[in-house]
Amino acid sequence: MKRFLTATEIVFSFAAGCVIAIALVAPPTPAQEKITLTTPVHVSPGAADFRIWNTTLRRAHPDRTTAEIRIIFREVGGMGFVAGGKSLECLYEGPAAETLIVALNKVNLSTTSLEKRFIQRCQADGNLAPGTITGSVE
Repeated sequence: MKRFLTATEIVFSFAAGCVIAIALVAPPTPAQEKITLTTPVHVSPGAADFRIWNTTLRRAHPDRTTAEIRIIFREVGGMGFVAGGKSLECLYEGPAAETLIVALNKVNLSTTSLEKRFIQRCQADGNLAPGTITGSVE
């Protein structure tokens, strides 16, 4: 029987090579945190509203690969993600990713959500265009 995840569930998948993947899966809810870009991307049509759809954290492993943080944003509108909508990606690799993973493990998430921290970090590093973060944590 399939089990559908709620907005507050985080699934950790531990696989060979110390891979940690986090999937943030939520039913369509317009009030969740999203970013509205100051300048829309993707000219036809101009998409401006995005939410984090998938986040992957992978630690470095001598037998496998380097560290990686991959954050995929998908277009939202109305009641949730847009079917066939646009996507954006923010990627950190190597020592930079490893440093960010260590910092995330030490941060207090009771004041700022994990998703909002990802959005702010991607913006600060120029990997995501400027915009306004709205919505509440769910």
